[in-house]
Amino acid sequence: MAATRLLQVGQAALAFGLDWVPVLDDPEAACAQASREGAGHQVLSGNPPAALGLARGLPRRGACWSAADLLARQHPQGSVACVLPLDPRTWHVLACHEGVVLARADRSYPDEDLAGRAVDALRLACPRLRILPADGGAEMLLQGLARQAAGVPPMRYVRGRARPLAVSAILVLAAAAAWGWNGLAGPVRAGAAPDPRAAWEDSLARTLARQPIHGEAGTRSLLRALMAQPVRAAGWVLQGLHCQPGAGAWQCRSEYRRLDPRADNRGLLQAAPAGWRLDFPSLDTARADWRLPLPGRAPQPASLPASALVARDWASALQAVSPAFTALRMDPPRALAVPAPHDAQGRPLPEPPDLPAVATRALRVEGPLRSARLLAPLARSVSWHKVQLSHAPGTRPGLKHSRLILHLEGSLYESLP
Repeated sequence: MAATRLLQVGQAALAFGLDWVPVLDDPEAACAQASREGAGHQVLSGNPPAALGLARGLPRRGACWSAADLLARQHPQGSVACVLPLDPRTWHVLACHEGVVLARADRSYPDEDLAGRAVDALRLACPRLRILPADGGAEMLLQGLARQAAGVPPMRYVRGRARPLAVSAILVLAAAAAWGWNGLAGPVRAGAAPDPRAAWEDSLARTLARQPIHGEAGTRSLLRALMAQPVRAAGWVLQGLHCQPGAGAWQCRSEYRRLDPRADNRGLLQAAPAGWRLDFPSLDTARADWRLPLPGRAPQPASLPASALVARDWASALQAVSPAFTALRMDPPRALAVPAPHDAQGRPLPEPPDLPAVATRALRVEGPLRSARLLAPLARSVSWHKVQLSHAPGTRPGLKHSRLILHLEGSLYESLP
């Protein structure tokens, strides 16, 4: 982990270049990682926390704020990125998605072209990435981040690190020399050449963590939550719902139509389940926003099924249950694209020949909600990323027909030989 840069903007000291790791379980347990990683400061991003930022080489005294976290707080929805020229030879990329710092952002590059390529790589993961204006607007963006810091707690100092005073002083001086404190500007330079294998393994782990496996337990939790949604409530009838992954939990929306002439908004508000946030776009329609905590874990390449077994056994199991669905499609495997890590000069590091090869298959499911229970035992290495449920009250139930039709989209992980 390279030293973090401090930039004084107005009354706020902004930190650039934190190392970001996903928070998959208890945030406090994740924070314990900061000491093990040798970080001096830490900050959690997202509400609830979904990423942990680790900073090294910052002075112990004085408050400082993560610029990446401040940007994420300004943009709780959507995907946003910006490129900030910190000095004539340093271009820094910040990016966030749904209010959480992206793990592959918060990095510096020695020229604007390399920074632009980094943003293009982020766009592959976030196709709707919105670029904030940088030409002529960089100073305004920095000032906005500094103003945001006024209402945000500073980064937490990591206590309990057994490090001699002399060593700490050397680290601070090294950070000052590398980043040009006291007016000595300069680009990012690492003290030692990075380990290509460790860098590639870290890039692979970060790529896998962006789309966690839900497996059988997560699939059953998803189906229970869908089945628990009221089809009728206080004279209102469900039209449909959809869910997508968000920061820390899935973001869901159910849409209702007023069916009974005697029904009103007050009655639906009283009948609404706990956790619903209702709004009424018109006199006859209502929308309920709710969150769905969905257990997931980062894929581990060593535990993924082999591609040949997926094609033979898993596909056969899908064929066996396919009569219960109107659509059940599995695409051919596609090798997982892992962004190449770069050295301090922005050059790609060579990929180790024995790096684990991972592939994904796009999976699409459509059919009666009741039939989805057949999928849970088969979802050991599946990650879901889109859920829709439609309600057609006049449908006559049958093997492939139901009043509640589920549409699922996901990815199946597998290992390549």
